[in-house]
Amino acid sequence: MDMYGSSYQPNPNQPYRSRRSARMEAASLILGSIALLSCTCLYLAVPCGALAVIFATLSRGGMMSYTSKAQIGMILGIMALVAAIGLYASVLGYAIHQYGSIDGFLKAYSDMQGMDYNELMKQFMAK
Repeated sequence: MDMYGSSYQPNPNQPYRSRRSARMEAASLILGSIALLSCTCLYLAVPCGALAVIFATLSRGGMMSYTSKAQIGMILGIMALVAAIGLYASVLGYAIHQYGSIDGFLKAYSDMQGMDYNELMKQFMAK
């Protein structure tokens, strides 16, 4: 009996159960793949990439090393995050270079659409 009053003794016939999580490894791998395939969609790539990294880290279960599935999931998640952020930063940089500023870009967009940006925001808020 231990100090908590439990008389539990591990069964020697039962195999050792690892603290690693195979489900989190698989989730990391799947989310990393989805994130990398959809790196042009900011709303899907960033959350999926971040979750892939988190799940890969959590799949260790307190161990010091990653399994190959967790490593691949983490690498795919990081690659997707870098690709998505790099892509959107370069697009923003190009727009600022082309139009001079964000205000210049919004003015060019409103000229192209035939509607003032402030009118568009008023219509959006009215709904």
